[in-house]
Amino acid sequence: MLDLNITKLVTTVVIIAACCLFYLLALDSYCDQGGTFSTGICAITTIVPW
Repeated sequence: MLDLNITKLVTTVVIIAACCLFYLLALDSYCDQGGTFSTGICAITTIVPW
């Protein structure tokens, strides 16, 4: 039973990490095309190494 819970936890963390990665990729592409946000969110994409 404990192994099943650990597997669910690891799967959830991997899915959340993948979603964050794809979101940052899309945001980086948007900001590179000249898009801006009033909150300065495009400044975050300068940290991303790609």
